[in-house]
Amino acid sequence: MALGKTGIKVFKSVSSLLFTSLILALTFCASAKRVHIIDLSAKELPAETELILTTSERIYINNTKLDNPPTLLITFPGSKVFSSENEESIIHKGPIKKIKYEYYTEENRSPRRLQFILVELAEDTPYRVSKEGNSTIIRLKNPEISSDSSPNEKIQVELQSQDGEEEELPAEEGYLIGPEDILSIEVWNQPDISREVVVNHDGEITIPPVRKLSVIGLTVSQMEEKLAEALSKYLIDPIVFVTVKEFNSQRVTALGEIRTGMYTLKRRTTLVEFLGEIGGPTENADTYHIRLIKKDKKVFIYDFNELLKDPQKSESVIVSGGDTVYVPPLEFNKVLVVGEVKNPKVVPIKGRLTLIDAITDAGGYTRDAVLKSVIVIRGELGSQEGIRINVNEILKKADLSQNIELEPGDIVYVPTTFIVHIERFLRAVAYPLTWYFWFIY
Repeated sequence: MALGKTGIKVFKSVSSLLFTSLILALTFCASAKRVHIIDLSAKELPAETELILTTSERIYINNTKLDNPPTLLITFPGSKVFSSENEESIIHKGPIKKIKYEYYTEENRSPRRLQFILVELAEDTPYRVSKEGNSTIIRLKNPEISSDSSPNEKIQVELQSQDGEEEELPAEEGYLIGPEDILSIEVWNQPDISREVVVNHDGEITIPPVRKLSVIGLTVSQMEEKLAEALSKYLIDPIVFVTVKEFNSQRVTALGEIRTGMYTLKRRTTLVEFLGEIGGPTENADTYHIRLIKKDKKVFIYDFNELLKDPQKSESVIVSGGDTVYVPPLEFNKVLVVGEVKNPKVVPIKGRLTLIDAITDAGGYTRDAVLKSVIVIRGELGSQEGIRINVNEILKKADLSQNIELEPGDIVYVPTTFIVHIERFLRAVAYPLTWYFWFIY
């Protein structure tokens, strides 16, 4: 059957798009190989300790030194790295105390995709990085052993201000005692019993004549009462005073567009208070989508601006020991609107952004737009889905249920023809559009 001029024009346009899509998709796929961690081990030598990271292929890693306490943050820009390691490993070799693996929360299978690795150090120490084949070797100088230092000496972790001075946060009655806290116990008129103790990993302390006493989760006043009761078997009306000397159990990790590091909570702290105490988000911060990753890996997203306006809601958002606060940069918080719109563009998300908002921001649709088949491409490469939206239903019948809220990374495509097979459409254009979105725009 003969094609008309319009049909030939459409055929040529589709053929050109498919050819370009194929070339870009092949280019992107070639650079998006999966890399697996084969081994991460520490080798202690007389003068230095080697941290050896071996992967299935040679990759580029980025290492950043953090404070509070001294920590190395290892990330993998440009690579998808997978691992089967446990989330935390206690090392205690040279200056290395422990290694923490942070995985993407949606990854439940093994191996899981890795976000970053945190290497917690006993003290700030110089290091150097080298490559040997598929291995990256980080050589850290071993700490010098002082003759007058106690083997049980702990490094006190305090919140540091920008100029390096310590900022003391008052310890309130609500602070809950936990592992690695150092407590000063004074029993009135009993100098042989009074002493400093360290809460062990089971949440217990040892103090004679009491053998073991569980104190985890107690406030200072509750512990004073419990210890006085235990000592009353040996002493007459003992009077006990407890002071937390070092707050080491309630640590929170801060990442992203804030002053990164690990901070110790000394009282009940809300998310707004925590961000304020460490200097607040940077100018490049996306304050509309701050992620609070809880210790059990549940992720909650909060609008910092709304929390500031609503003190009651702000009081209910609490930061706890083991949490991670991540403030994403503004450049990650955007959507791409392309196709039959008057001004194809990247639209930043500031607060709530709906489909109609994004199309309007892009100048609105053209005369050739097929509004009953607008596609929203969502998800990571390799697992993207296409959501078909009938914009006519929104505009003519006020069906607001279809005016969905867009998420960072979404791509809105307004077509010239009705898209019958969404899966076929995704195979043709999802890779090149995503590549164009993140690497060219």
